[in-house]
Amino acid sequence: MSKFQLKITIDEINERNVPYQLFLDSIKSKETLRKYKKDLQSFLKIIPVKLYKNHLGKAPRNKEPSTLANIFVELSKKDPELAANVIATFIKNEKKVVDAGKLSANTLPNHVKPIKVLLDANRIPVHWKSLNKLLPRRETSSNDRAYTKTELQKMIQVAPDITDKLIIQLFSSGGFRLESWNYFTWKDYIAFKNKDGSYRGGSLLVYRGDPESYWTFVTPEACSTLELYREKWKADIGAYPKPDDPLIRAVKYPMIHRLNSKGVRKRVEKIVTEIGLRPPLPPGKNRHEVQLDHGFRKYFNTMMRRAKVNFLDKEDMMGHKVGLERHYERYQEEDFERFPEYQKAIPFLTISNEELLRLENQQKQEEINQLETKNHEIDDLRKRIEELEYGPEKRNLVFLKGIDNPDMSAVEKILSPLVHLVIEKKYSEEEKREMFKKMSEAKKTGKALKLAELLPGKF
Repeated sequence: MSKFQLKITIDEINERNVPYQLFLDSIKSKETLRKYKKDLQSFLKIIPVKLYKNHLGKAPRNKEPSTLANIFVELSKKDPELAANVIATFIKNEKKVVDAGKLSANTLPNHVKPIKVLLDANRIPVHWKSLNKLLPRRETSSNDRAYTKTELQKMIQVAPDITDKLIIQLFSSGGFRLESWNYFTWKDYIAFKNKDGSYRGGSLLVYRGDPESYWTFVTPEACSTLELYREKWKADIGAYPKPDDPLIRAVKYPMIHRLNSKGVRKRVEKIVTEIGLRPPLPPGKNRHEVQLDHGFRKYFNTMMRRAKVNFLDKEDMMGHKVGLERHYERYQEEDFERFPEYQKAIPFLTISNEELLRLENQQKQEEINQLETKNHEIDDLRKRIEELEYGPEKRNLVFLKGIDNPDMSAVEKILSPLVHLVIEKKYSEEEKREMFKKMSEAKKTGKALKLAELLPGKF
């Protein structure tokens, strides 16, 4: 039996001394890594070369990400306070972009996260608490509003193809952020169906592989469009999408390529401009009435509140940390304990009036089916009770108790079995139960019962 031998090479050990490699190794999600690399590169490229010359006596050999990251870490190790000042200056400049209305205050912290990961991976002590205080307040409520259902209906009307319709329906019924489009794959989507094959809704995993990942839900309307999109995918590509394929692909590439958040935003901007929601801003105004992408998220939040969805469930579906359990595998509808709450909001989140009418009719039919099922259950229960009270076993038990009665005469004891046998053989089960009911009622009331009264016309 061969034993597994652990081998460590010098090159592997030396890799632990490469700052950029430590940064890469500390990120598990492929999509997060892609985004962090891009944002880190944007930060490193704006650091003046003169700063390195003044404090390290050298400049970066090139502008490769690894080169810039390594020299910034070297500078940070030598002077952590200087590194903190560089980051603080970066944050202040980003805040100016936020103030100009070209960047969300909620997005800015995401630009700082890769810098922190780089320095933390290289064990560089920077006082992040003081730097975080420089970040602008997160946007919780502002003067901008949500899209209205009428505006969403107009978007669907002018949408040039099924891709745009799907974006609008998923965006508005899922309530996720714009950057989520950089993560979605087909394995992140699970459909819930009724017995007749129609959709009840679906679940969508946001930020797969990221510590911030969470589940949200989408409407039956969006599920139906997604199924049509899947069929179009097959018609265009020749095969259905694979689990790891991006949920929505960019059509301008010959190979399967993700339609990322930037591409989604461009499509949405074109549509909202066409319906008149993106007019030129007057002087002194930095924001439009509805934020291009956040308007969908606000619509989701508004509709959930109108549907009186449980607050904690709503917050969890929006990716807000509320202390609820998130990180376990889910495979089918029964695994999603918050879906019943989401169902309350489906009529509010559904865009098409025709689809809403279909859902209402479906709900009424389900209520009718439930009533019919309940009536069947009541009938079955009534039959079981009748069986226990008037069925063959009960009649035989009463007969046996009767012949043991000490007050019964010898003649009655002889005739009683004969009468019982004749009744059981001669009459139908329905007739026997009717006679037994009358005999039981007469016994309770003490009323004398004539033979002809047991079954009129039979005696």
